[in-house]
Amino acid sequence: MENSFTSKYVPGQIPKIELTEKETQIINLLNKYTRYYNDNEFESNKKITLRITGGWVRDKLLNHPSHDIDIGIDNCSGESFVMGLKDWLDDIENKTNNQSEEEKEKETDTEKEIKIEKDTTKINTIHKIKKNPDKSKHLETCTTKLFGLDIDFVNLRSESYTSDSRIPTITTGTPVEDAFRRDATLNALFFNLSTMKIEDLTGKGLNDLANGILRTPLEPTKTFLDDPLRCLRLIRFASNYGFKIDKLTINSMKEEKIKIALETKISRERIGVEIRKIIINKRGMIGVLSGLELIKEVDFSCIFDLGDTKINDEEWLIANKKHLNDDILLSIGNTLKYLPKLVEKGILNFDIILNEKIEDENDKILFYSSLILNKWGSLKVKVGKKENEVSFYCVLNGIKMPLRIAENVALFLNNVDKFKNKLNELNDGVNFKRSEIAQNFILPFKDKWELNFLINYCIESFENFDYIEEITIKYSKLSKLIYELKLENSYNEQVLLNGKDLMKIANKKPGPWLRPVTDQLLVWQLDNPTSSKEDMIEYLHTII
Repeated sequence: MENSFTSKYVPGQIPKIELTEKETQIINLLNKYTRYYNDNEFESNKKITLRITGGWVRDKLLNHPSHDIDIGIDNCSGESFVMGLKDWLDDIENKTNNQSEEEKEKETDTEKEIKIEKDTTKINTIHKIKKNPDKSKHLETCTTKLFGLDIDFVNLRSESYTSDSRIPTITTGTPVEDAFRRDATLNALFFNLSTMKIEDLTGKGLNDLANGILRTPLEPTKTFLDDPLRCLRLIRFASNYGFKIDKLTINSMKEEKIKIALETKISRERIGVEIRKIIINKRGMIGVLSGLELIKEVDFSCIFDLGDTKINDEEWLIANKKHLNDDILLSIGNTLKYLPKLVEKGILNFDIILNEKIEDENDKILFYSSLILNKWGSLKVKVGKKENEVSFYCVLNGIKMPLRIAENVALFLNNVDKFKNKLNELNDGVNFKRSEIAQNFILPFKDKWELNFLINYCIESFENFDYIEEITIKYSKLSKLIYELKLENSYNEQVLLNGKDLMKIANKKPGPWLRPVTDQLLVWQLDNPTSSKEDMIEYLHTII
Protein backbone atom coordinates (compact mmCIF):
# COMPACT_ATOMS: atom_id res chain seq x y z
CA MET A 1 0.00 0.00 0.00
CA GLU A 2 1.25 3.52 -0.75
CA ASN A 3 2.44 5.84 2.02
CA SER A 4 0.83 9.19 2.80
CA PHE A 5 3.33 10.60 5.28
CA THR A 6 5.86 13.34 4.57
CA SER A 7 7.96 14.12 7.63
CA LYS A 8 9.97 17.33 8.07
CA TYR A 9 12.70 15.50 9.99
CA VAL A 10 16.28 15.70 8.72
CA PRO A 11 18.68 13.36 10.59
CA GLY A 12 20.76 15.32 13.10
CA GLN A 13 18.38 18.29 13.11
CA ILE A 14 15.43 18.97 15.37
CA PRO A 15 12.52 20.11 13.18
CA LYS A 16 10.50 23.18 14.05
CA ILE A 17 6.77 23.23 14.64
CA GLU A 18 4.85 25.76 12.55
CA LEU A 19 2.03 27.15 14.67
CA THR A 20 -1.28 28.54 13.49
CA GLU A 21 -2.43 31.91 14.80
CA LYS A 22 -4.80 30.21 17.23
CA GLU A 23 -2.13 27.79 18.47
CA THR A 24 0.23 30.72 19.01
CA GLN A 25 -2.41 32.51 21.08
CA ILE A 26 -3.03 29.42 23.21
CA ILE A 27 0.67 28.74 23.82
CA ASN A 28 1.45 32.39 24.61
CA LEU A 29 -1.34 32.50 27.17
CA LEU A 30 -0.28 29.22 28.81
CA ASN A 31 3.36 30.31 28.95
CA LYS A 32 2.45 33.63 30.60
CA TYR A 33 0.42 31.86 33.26
CA THR A 34 3.15 29.23 33.74
CA ARG A 35 5.73 31.97 34.36
CA TYR A 36 3.36 33.63 36.83
CA TYR A 37 2.78 30.27 38.56
CA ASN A 38 6.49 29.46 38.79
CA ASP A 39 7.43 32.99 39.97
CA ASN A 40 5.06 32.51 42.89
CA GLU A 41 6.14 28.93 43.69
CA PHE A 42 9.03 28.94 46.15
CA GLU A 43 9.76 25.21 46.09
CA SER A 44 11.80 24.39 42.99
CA ASN A 45 10.52 20.80 42.83
CA LYS A 46 6.96 22.09 42.46
CA LYS A 47 7.57 24.40 39.51
CA ILE A 48 5.83 23.23 36.34
CA THR A 49 6.67 22.73 32.67
CA LEU A 50 3.96 22.26 30.05
CA ARG A 51 4.31 19.94 27.08
CA ILE A 52 1.93 19.20 24.23
CA THR A 53 1.73 15.40 24.05
CA GLY A 54 -0.10 12.82 21.95
CA GLY A 55 -0.73 12.95 18.24
CA TRP A 56 -0.57 16.73 17.80
CA VAL A 57 3.24 16.76 17.43
CA ARG A 58 3.15 13.83 15.01
CA ASP A 59 0.46 15.43 12.86
CA LYS A 60 2.14 18.85 12.80
CA LEU A 61 5.37 17.25 11.54
CA LEU A 62 3.35 15.41 8.86
CA ASN A 63 1.71 18.66 7.73
CA HIS A 64 -1.68 17.35 8.86
CA PRO A 65 -3.96 19.90 10.57
CA SER A 66 -4.68 18.93 14.17
CA HIS A 67 -6.99 20.37 16.81
CA ASP A 68 -6.35 17.60 19.32
CA ILE A 69 -4.19 19.42 21.87
CA ASP A 70 -3.33 17.49 25.03
CA ILE A 71 -1.21 19.29 27.63
CA GLY A 72 0.99 17.17 29.90
CA ILE A 73 1.89 18.79 33.23
CA ASP A 74 4.52 17.84 35.78
CA ASN A 75 4.13 18.60 39.50
CA CYS A 76 0.50 19.69 39.21
CA SER A 77 -2.86 18.09 38.43
CA GLY A 78 -4.83 19.12 35.37
CA GLU A 79 -7.67 20.41 37.51
CA SER A 80 -5.40 22.51 39.75
CA PHE A 81 -3.71 24.05 36.74
CA VAL A 82 -6.95 24.98 34.95
CA MET A 83 -8.57 26.35 38.10
CA GLY A 84 -5.46 28.44 38.74
CA LEU A 85 -5.49 29.68 35.13
CA LYS A 86 -9.13 30.71 35.49
CA ASP A 87 -8.51 32.55 38.75
CA TRP A 88 -5.52 34.36 37.21
CA LEU A 89 -7.57 35.51 34.23
CA ASP A 90 -10.44 36.55 36.51
CA ASP A 91 -8.02 38.59 38.67
CA ILE A 92 -6.77 40.40 35.57
CA GLU A 93 -10.34 41.19 34.56
CA ASN A 94 -11.24 42.45 38.05
CA LYS A 95 -8.08 44.57 38.16
CA THR A 96 -8.97 46.08 34.79
CA ASN A 97 -12.49 46.94 35.89
CA ASN A 98 -11.18 48.79 38.99
CA GLN A 99 -8.23 50.58 37.35
CA SER A 100 -7.97 54.32 37.11
CA GLU A 101 -6.96 55.94 33.83
CA GLU A 102 -3.55 56.76 35.31
CA GLU A 103 -2.98 53.10 36.26
CA LYS A 104 -4.00 51.94 32.80
CA GLU A 105 -1.40 54.24 31.23
CA LYS A 106 1.35 52.68 33.41
CA GLU A 107 0.54 49.10 32.29
CA THR A 108 3.34 47.10 30.75
CA ASP A 109 3.01 45.71 27.24
CA THR A 110 2.69 42.21 28.72
CA GLU A 111 -0.21 43.27 30.95
CA LYS A 112 -1.96 44.87 27.97
CA GLU A 113 -1.51 41.71 25.91
CA ILE A 114 -2.94 39.57 28.69
CA LYS A 115 -5.98 41.85 28.93
CA ILE A 116 -6.62 41.52 25.21
CA GLU A 117 -6.29 37.75 25.50
CA LYS A 118 -8.66 37.75 28.46
CA ASP A 119 -11.26 39.51 26.31
CA THR A 120 -11.12 36.67 23.78
CA THR A 121 -10.53 33.83 26.24
CA LYS A 122 -13.57 33.11 28.37
CA ILE A 123 -13.14 30.06 30.58
CA ASN A 124 -16.81 29.52 31.30
CA THR A 125 -16.76 25.73 31.30
CA ILE A 126 -14.30 23.40 33.00
CA HIS A 127 -15.03 19.72 32.50
CA LYS A 128 -13.35 17.39 34.94
CA ILE A 129 -12.96 13.71 34.01
CA LYS A 130 -12.79 12.00 37.38
CA LYS A 131 -10.70 9.03 38.35
CA ASN A 132 -12.34 5.81 37.18
CA PRO A 133 -10.19 2.66 37.49
CA ASP A 134 -12.73 0.59 35.54
CA LYS A 135 -12.20 2.80 32.49
CA SER A 136 -8.45 3.34 32.78
CA LYS A 137 -8.77 6.83 34.28
CA HIS A 138 -6.55 6.73 37.37
CA LEU A 139 -5.54 10.38 37.09
CA GLU A 140 -8.05 13.15 36.67
CA THR A 141 -8.09 14.98 33.35
CA CYS A 142 -9.43 18.49 33.05
CA THR A 143 -10.79 19.97 29.81
CA THR A 144 -11.45 23.61 29.07
CA LYS A 145 -11.89 25.78 25.99
CA LEU A 146 -9.20 28.28 24.99
CA PHE A 147 -9.67 30.50 21.93
CA GLY A 148 -12.44 28.20 20.73
CA LEU A 149 -10.51 24.91 21.05
CA ASP A 150 -11.03 22.19 23.64
CA ILE A 151 -7.76 21.56 25.49
CA ASP A 152 -7.09 18.57 27.78
CA PHE A 153 -4.78 18.97 30.77
CA VAL A 154 -3.41 15.93 32.61
CA ASN A 155 -0.39 14.86 34.65
CA LEU A 156 2.52 13.19 32.97
CA ARG A 157 2.28 9.59 34.13
CA SER A 158 3.75 6.14 34.45
CA GLU A 159 1.82 2.84 34.32
CA SER A 160 1.97 -0.64 35.79
CA TYR A 161 -0.26 -3.59 34.83
CA THR A 162 -1.59 -6.81 36.31
CA SER A 163 -1.64 -10.02 34.26
CA ASP A 164 -5.43 -10.18 33.89
CA SER A 165 -6.40 -6.62 33.02
CA ARG A 166 -5.50 -3.91 30.52
CA ILE A 167 -6.52 -1.29 33.08
CA PRO A 168 -3.24 0.06 34.48
CA THR A 169 -2.38 1.47 37.85
CA ILE A 170 -1.34 4.98 36.94
CA THR A 171 0.85 7.32 38.98
CA THR A 172 2.42 10.68 38.25
CA GLY A 173 5.60 10.25 36.25
CA THR A 174 8.51 12.00 34.65
CA PRO A 175 8.48 13.11 31.01
CA VAL A 176 10.70 10.13 30.15
CA GLU A 177 8.37 7.66 31.92
CA ASP A 178 5.39 9.19 30.14
CA ALA A 179 7.09 8.90 26.75
CA PHE A 180 8.09 5.26 27.19
CA ARG A 181 4.58 4.18 28.27
CA ARG A 182 3.11 5.21 24.91
CA ASP A 183 2.09 2.86 22.10
CA ALA A 184 4.64 3.97 19.49
CA THR A 185 7.85 5.99 19.43
CA LEU A 186 6.45 8.38 16.83
CA ASN A 187 3.49 9.04 19.14
CA ALA A 188 5.84 9.76 22.08
CA LEU A 189 7.16 13.09 20.78
CA PHE A 190 6.54 16.12 23.02
CA PHE A 191 6.52 19.85 22.32
CA ASN A 192 7.97 21.73 25.29
CA LEU A 193 6.13 25.05 25.66
CA SER A 194 8.95 26.55 27.68
CA THR A 195 11.73 25.90 25.15
CA MET A 196 9.36 25.79 22.14
CA LYS A 197 11.24 22.70 20.96
CA ILE A 198 10.38 19.10 20.18
CA GLU A 199 11.54 16.49 22.69
CA ASP A 200 12.28 12.96 21.48
CA LEU A 201 12.74 11.27 24.85
CA THR A 202 12.72 7.70 23.48
CA GLY A 203 15.51 8.64 21.09
CA LYS A 204 13.73 6.96 18.17
CA GLY A 205 10.56 8.94 17.56
CA LEU A 206 11.80 11.48 15.02
CA ASN A 207 13.72 8.92 13.00
CA ASP A 208 10.77 6.49 13.01
CA LEU A 209 8.40 9.27 11.95
CA ALA A 210 10.71 10.22 9.09
CA ASN A 211 10.76 6.61 7.90
CA GLY A 212 7.10 5.90 8.67
CA ILE A 213 7.98 3.10 11.11
CA LEU A 214 5.72 2.03 13.97
CA ARG A 215 7.53 0.40 16.88
CA THR A 216 6.83 0.30 20.60
CA PRO A 217 9.14 2.30 22.91
CA LEU A 218 9.51 -0.76 25.18
CA GLU A 219 9.77 -4.47 24.30
CA PRO A 220 6.67 -5.19 22.14
CA THR A 221 5.47 -8.49 23.65
CA LYS A 222 5.39 -7.04 27.16
CA THR A 223 3.84 -3.84 25.80
CA PHE A 224 1.03 -5.80 24.10
CA LEU A 225 0.45 -8.16 27.03
CA ASP A 226 0.08 -5.12 29.28
CA ASP A 227 -2.46 -3.59 26.91
CA PRO A 228 -3.41 -5.61 23.79
CA LEU A 229 -5.46 -2.68 22.50
CA ARG A 230 -2.12 -1.19 21.43
CA CYS A 231 -1.99 -3.81 18.66
CA LEU A 232 -5.15 -2.41 17.09
CA ARG A 233 -3.99 1.16 17.64
CA LEU A 234 -0.80 0.47 15.70
CA ILE A 235 -2.79 -1.20 12.92
CA ARG A 236 -5.05 1.85 12.86
CA PHE A 237 -2.11 4.26 12.61
CA ALA A 238 -0.52 2.13 9.89
CA SER A 239 -3.72 2.09 7.85
CA ASN A 240 -4.55 5.78 8.28
CA TYR A 241 -1.07 7.17 7.69
CA GLY A 242 0.59 4.62 5.43
CA PHE A 243 3.11 3.69 8.14
CA LYS A 244 4.80 0.29 8.36
CA ILE A 245 4.93 -1.75 11.56
CA ASP A 246 8.47 -2.95 12.18
CA LYS A 247 9.20 -6.68 11.96
CA LEU A 248 9.82 -7.33 15.68
CA THR A 249 6.57 -5.55 16.57
CA ILE A 250 4.46 -7.36 13.95
CA ASN A 251 5.92 -10.73 14.99
CA SER A 252 4.96 -10.04 18.60
CA MET A 253 1.36 -9.42 17.50
CA LYS A 254 1.31 -12.92 15.95
CA GLU A 255 2.06 -14.67 19.25
CA GLU A 256 -0.81 -16.82 20.51
CA LYS A 257 -0.67 -15.28 23.99
CA ILE A 258 -1.25 -11.83 22.46
CA LYS A 259 -4.38 -13.07 20.66
CA ILE A 260 -5.66 -14.63 23.88
CA ALA A 261 -4.99 -11.38 25.74
CA LEU A 262 -6.77 -9.45 22.98
CA GLU A 263 -9.90 -11.56 23.51
CA THR A 264 -9.81 -11.64 27.31
CA LYS A 265 -8.43 -8.27 28.47
CA ILE A 266 -10.06 -5.75 26.13
CA SER A 267 -13.69 -4.69 26.11
CA ARG A 268 -15.48 -5.12 22.80
CA GLU A 269 -16.48 -1.44 22.94
CA ARG A 270 -12.81 -0.45 22.76
CA ILE A 271 -12.23 -2.86 19.88
CA GLY A 272 -15.20 -1.33 18.07
CA VAL A 273 -13.75 2.18 18.41
CA GLU A 274 -10.51 1.11 16.72
CA ILE A 275 -12.28 -0.87 13.96
CA ARG A 276 -14.50 2.13 13.19
CA LYS A 277 -11.41 4.34 12.83
CA ILE A 278 -9.78 1.77 10.53
CA ILE A 279 -12.86 1.62 8.28
CA ILE A 280 -13.61 5.37 8.37
CA ASN A 281 -10.10 5.83 7.07
CA LYS A 282 -8.18 8.99 6.22
CA ARG A 283 -6.81 7.27 3.11
CA GLY A 284 -10.13 5.89 1.93
CA MET A 285 -10.31 2.37 0.51
CA ILE A 286 -6.51 2.03 0.29
CA GLY A 287 -6.26 2.64 4.01
CA VAL A 288 -9.08 0.23 4.88
CA LEU A 289 -7.50 -2.56 2.84
CA SER A 290 -4.13 -1.83 4.44
CA GLY A 291 -5.72 -2.28 7.88
CA LEU A 292 -7.49 -5.49 6.86
CA GLU A 293 -4.24 -6.80 5.39
CA LEU A 294 -2.52 -6.35 8.76
CA ILE A 295 -5.44 -7.90 10.64
CA LYS A 296 -5.20 -10.93 8.36
CA GLU A 297 -1.40 -11.12 8.66
CA VAL A 298 -1.48 -11.28 12.47
CA ASP A 299 -4.67 -13.40 12.46
CA PHE A 300 -6.89 -11.12 14.54
CA SER A 301 -10.05 -12.59 13.00
CA CYS A 302 -11.45 -12.91 16.54
CA ILE A 303 -12.27 -9.20 16.56
CA PHE A 304 -15.01 -9.78 13.96
CA ASP A 305 -16.50 -12.87 15.62
CA LEU A 306 -19.36 -13.19 18.12
CA GLY A 307 -17.50 -11.26 20.81
CA ASP A 308 -19.32 -11.24 24.14
CA THR A 309 -22.53 -12.76 22.75
CA LYS A 310 -23.98 -15.19 25.30
CA ILE A 311 -24.62 -18.30 23.21
CA ASN A 312 -27.04 -20.78 24.82
CA ASP A 313 -25.47 -23.83 23.24
CA GLU A 314 -21.86 -24.16 24.37
CA GLU A 315 -21.36 -27.13 22.05
CA TRP A 316 -22.44 -24.99 19.08
CA LEU A 317 -19.86 -22.38 20.00
CA ILE A 318 -17.06 -24.94 20.39
CA ALA A 319 -17.95 -26.56 17.06
CA ASN A 320 -18.30 -23.32 15.10
CA LYS A 321 -15.87 -20.75 16.55
CA LYS A 322 -12.83 -21.90 14.53
CA HIS A 323 -14.96 -22.35 11.42
CA LEU A 324 -16.28 -18.79 11.80
CA ASN A 325 -12.80 -17.35 12.31
CA ASP A 326 -11.41 -19.24 9.32
CA ASP A 327 -14.22 -17.96 7.11
CA ILE A 328 -13.60 -14.39 8.31
CA LEU A 329 -9.94 -14.66 7.30
CA LEU A 330 -10.93 -16.17 3.95
CA SER A 331 -13.39 -13.35 3.27
CA ILE A 332 -10.82 -10.71 4.23
CA GLY A 333 -8.39 -12.36 1.83
CA ASN A 334 -10.95 -12.30 -0.99
CA THR A 335 -11.72 -8.65 -0.29
CA LEU A 336 -8.01 -7.77 -0.43
CA LYS A 337 -7.53 -9.73 -3.64
CA TYR A 338 -10.58 -8.81 -5.67
CA LEU A 339 -12.04 -5.49 -4.46
CA PRO A 340 -9.24 -3.35 -6.00
CA LYS A 341 -9.73 -5.22 -9.30
CA LEU A 342 -13.46 -4.46 -9.32
CA VAL A 343 -12.88 -0.78 -8.60
CA GLU A 344 -10.21 -0.68 -11.29
CA LYS A 345 -12.73 -1.89 -13.88
CA GLY A 346 -14.85 1.15 -13.08
CA ILE A 347 -18.04 -0.41 -14.46
CA LEU A 348 -20.22 -0.06 -11.37
CA ASN A 349 -20.55 2.88 -9.01
CA PHE A 350 -18.17 2.50 -6.06
CA ASP A 351 -18.58 6.07 -4.81
CA ILE A 352 -20.17 4.79 -1.62
CA ILE A 353 -16.86 3.36 -0.46
CA LEU A 354 -14.43 5.64 -2.31
CA ASN A 355 -15.97 9.02 -1.53
CA GLU A 356 -14.34 10.15 1.69
CA LYS A 357 -16.93 12.91 2.17
CA ILE A 358 -19.90 10.54 2.22
CA GLU A 359 -22.41 11.76 4.79
CA ASP A 360 -23.32 8.39 6.28
CA GLU A 361 -20.05 6.86 7.46
CA ASN A 362 -22.03 3.88 8.73
CA ASP A 363 -22.51 2.78 5.12
CA LYS A 364 -18.79 2.02 4.89
CA ILE A 365 -18.98 -0.08 8.05
CA LEU A 366 -22.04 -1.84 6.65
CA PHE A 367 -20.22 -2.51 3.36
CA TYR A 368 -17.03 -3.99 4.80
CA SER A 369 -18.80 -5.89 7.61
CA SER A 370 -21.03 -7.57 5.02
CA LEU A 371 -18.05 -8.64 2.91
CA ILE A 372 -16.11 -9.94 5.92
CA LEU A 373 -19.05 -11.97 7.31
CA ASN A 374 -20.67 -12.99 4.02
CA LYS A 375 -20.02 -16.74 4.35
CA TRP A 376 -22.34 -16.85 7.40
CA GLY A 377 -25.17 -15.17 5.55
CA SER A 378 -28.35 -16.97 6.60
CA LEU A 379 -26.99 -19.13 9.44
CA LYS A 380 -28.66 -18.44 12.77
CA VAL A 381 -27.85 -19.01 16.44
CA LYS A 382 -29.99 -18.82 19.56
CA VAL A 383 -29.23 -16.23 22.23
CA GLY A 384 -31.56 -16.38 25.20
CA LYS A 385 -35.03 -16.92 23.78
CA LYS A 386 -34.20 -15.15 20.53
CA GLU A 387 -32.72 -16.57 17.36
CA ASN A 388 -30.96 -14.32 14.90
CA GLU A 389 -28.30 -14.41 12.22
CA VAL A 390 -24.73 -15.06 13.33
CA SER A 391 -23.66 -12.00 11.33
CA PHE A 392 -26.08 -9.86 13.36
CA TYR A 393 -24.41 -10.81 16.65
CA CYS A 394 -20.91 -10.45 15.19
CA VAL A 395 -21.62 -6.84 14.27
CA LEU A 396 -23.64 -6.00 17.39
CA ASN A 397 -21.51 -7.76 20.01
CA GLY A 398 -18.25 -8.44 18.19
CA ILE A 399 -17.32 -4.99 16.92
CA LYS A 400 -20.09 -3.21 18.87
CA MET A 401 -21.64 -1.28 16.01
CA PRO A 402 -25.11 0.29 16.22
CA LEU A 403 -28.17 -1.98 16.09
CA ARG A 404 -29.23 -0.60 12.70
CA ILE A 405 -25.95 -1.64 11.08
CA ALA A 406 -26.21 -5.13 12.59
CA GLU A 407 -29.80 -5.48 11.34
CA ASN A 408 -28.84 -4.40 7.83
CA VAL A 409 -25.83 -6.74 7.64
CA ALA A 410 -28.10 -9.64 8.65
CA LEU A 411 -30.80 -8.53 6.19
CA PHE A 412 -28.35 -8.22 3.29
CA LEU A 413 -26.54 -11.50 3.91
CA ASN A 414 -29.74 -13.43 4.59
CA ASN A 415 -30.99 -12.43 1.12
CA VAL A 416 -27.81 -13.06 -0.91
CA ASP A 417 -28.99 -16.39 -2.35
CA LYS A 418 -32.48 -15.08 -3.13
CA PHE A 419 -31.04 -11.95 -4.75
CA LYS A 420 -28.71 -13.99 -6.95
CA ASN A 421 -31.43 -16.48 -7.96
CA LYS A 422 -33.88 -13.76 -8.93
CA LEU A 423 -31.20 -11.90 -10.84
CA ASN A 424 -30.32 -15.09 -12.75
CA GLU A 425 -34.00 -15.61 -13.62
CA LEU A 426 -34.17 -12.07 -14.93
CA ASN A 427 -30.97 -12.58 -16.89
CA ASP A 428 -32.35 -15.84 -18.36
CA GLY A 429 -35.25 -13.94 -19.87
CA VAL A 430 -38.01 -14.41 -17.26
CA ASN A 431 -40.43 -11.51 -17.68
CA PHE A 432 -40.59 -9.63 -14.36
CA LYS A 433 -43.32 -7.14 -13.66
CA ARG A 434 -42.31 -3.71 -12.47
CA SER A 435 -43.57 -4.55 -8.98
CA GLU A 436 -41.55 -7.78 -8.89
CA ILE A 437 -38.32 -5.93 -9.62
CA ALA A 438 -39.09 -3.51 -6.80
CA GLN A 439 -40.08 -6.29 -4.38
CA ASN A 440 -36.96 -8.38 -5.04
CA PHE A 441 -34.25 -5.78 -5.41
CA ILE A 442 -35.35 -2.54 -3.73
CA LEU A 443 -38.21 -2.54 -1.22
CA PRO A 444 -36.75 -4.97 1.38
CA PHE A 445 -33.58 -2.85 1.58
CA LYS A 446 -35.23 0.59 1.40
CA ASP A 447 -32.71 3.45 1.05
CA LYS A 448 -29.80 0.96 1.29
CA TRP A 449 -30.80 -0.93 -1.87
CA GLU A 450 -27.85 0.42 -3.89
CA LEU A 451 -25.43 -0.62 -1.16
CA ASN A 452 -27.02 -4.08 -1.03
CA PHE A 453 -26.74 -4.25 -4.84
CA LEU A 454 -23.01 -3.42 -4.62
CA ILE A 455 -22.41 -5.97 -1.84
CA ASN A 456 -24.11 -8.72 -3.85
CA TYR A 457 -22.05 -7.81 -6.90
CA CYS A 458 -18.84 -8.02 -4.85
CA ILE A 459 -19.74 -11.33 -3.18
CA GLU A 460 -20.68 -13.03 -6.45
CA SER A 461 -17.59 -11.62 -8.19
CA PHE A 462 -15.26 -12.76 -5.39
CA GLU A 463 -16.62 -16.30 -5.65
CA ASN A 464 -16.50 -16.50 -9.47
CA PHE A 465 -13.90 -14.01 -10.60
CA ASP A 466 -13.12 -16.02 -13.73
CA TYR A 467 -16.60 -15.01 -14.93
CA ILE A 468 -16.34 -11.36 -13.94
CA GLU A 469 -17.32 -10.03 -17.36
CA GLU A 470 -20.58 -12.03 -17.42
CA ILE A 471 -21.35 -11.08 -13.80
CA THR A 472 -20.71 -7.40 -14.47
CA ILE A 473 -22.96 -7.39 -17.55
CA LYS A 474 -25.73 -9.09 -15.55
CA TYR A 475 -25.60 -6.52 -12.74
CA SER A 476 -25.21 -3.60 -15.13
CA LYS A 477 -28.39 -4.66 -16.96
CA LEU A 478 -30.32 -4.78 -13.69
CA SER A 479 -29.03 -1.36 -12.65
CA LYS A 480 -29.98 0.11 -16.02
CA LEU A 481 -33.44 -1.49 -15.86
CA ILE A 482 -34.16 -0.10 -12.38
CA TYR A 483 -33.42 3.44 -13.52
CA GLU A 484 -35.23 3.06 -16.86
CA LEU A 485 -38.35 1.99 -14.95
CA LYS A 486 -37.81 4.86 -12.47
CA LEU A 487 -37.85 2.48 -9.52
CA GLU A 488 -34.80 3.89 -7.73
CA ASN A 489 -36.98 5.74 -5.20
CA SER A 490 -39.82 3.21 -5.05
CA TYR A 491 -39.04 2.48 -1.38
CA ASN A 492 -40.42 5.96 -0.65
CA GLU A 493 -43.56 5.54 -2.75
CA GLN A 494 -46.81 6.21 -0.92
CA VAL A 495 -50.04 4.43 -1.88
CA LEU A 496 -52.49 6.85 -3.46
CA LEU A 497 -55.19 5.85 -0.97
CA ASN A 498 -54.34 6.21 2.72
CA GLY A 499 -55.83 4.25 5.60
CA LYS A 500 -58.70 6.65 6.16
CA ASP A 501 -59.62 6.51 2.47
CA LEU A 502 -59.62 2.71 2.53
CA MET A 503 -61.81 2.46 5.64
CA LYS A 504 -64.28 4.96 4.21
CA ILE A 505 -64.51 3.27 0.80
CA ALA A 506 -64.69 -0.24 2.28
CA ASN A 507 -66.97 0.94 5.09
CA LYS A 508 -64.84 -1.01 7.59
CA LYS A 509 -63.19 -0.28 10.90
CA PRO A 510 -59.41 -0.55 11.38
CA GLY A 511 -58.25 -4.16 11.60
CA PRO A 512 -55.90 -6.84 10.25
CA TRP A 513 -57.52 -6.54 6.82
CA LEU A 514 -55.95 -3.12 6.23
CA ARG A 515 -52.26 -4.10 5.83
CA PRO A 516 -52.69 -6.79 3.15
CA VAL A 517 -55.03 -4.56 1.13
CA THR A 518 -52.52 -1.68 1.29
CA ASP A 519 -49.73 -4.03 0.15
CA GLN A 520 -51.84 -5.25 -2.73
CA LEU A 521 -52.60 -1.67 -3.77
CA LEU A 522 -48.89 -0.83 -3.73
CA VAL A 523 -48.16 -3.73 -6.07
CA TRP A 524 -50.94 -2.56 -8.40
CA GLN A 525 -49.63 1.03 -8.26
CA LEU A 526 -46.08 -0.10 -9.10
CA ASP A 527 -47.42 -2.01 -12.11
CA ASN A 528 -49.59 0.92 -13.16
CA PRO A 529 -47.36 3.96 -12.52
CA THR A 530 -49.46 6.41 -14.59
CA SER A 531 -52.78 5.54 -12.89
CA SER A 532 -54.83 8.05 -10.92
CA LYS A 533 -56.49 7.88 -7.54
CA GLU A 534 -59.81 7.25 -9.25
CA ASP A 535 -58.29 4.30 -11.14
CA MET A 536 -57.12 2.84 -7.84
CA ILE A 537 -60.57 3.22 -6.28
CA GLU A 538 -62.02 1.33 -9.21
CA TYR A 539 -59.42 -1.43 -8.73
CA LEU A 540 -60.05 -1.47 -4.98
CA HIS A 541 -63.68 -2.41 -5.51
CA THR A 542 -62.52 -5.57 -7.31
CA ILE A 543 -60.50 -6.86 -4.30
CA ILE A 544 -62.69 -6.04 -1.28
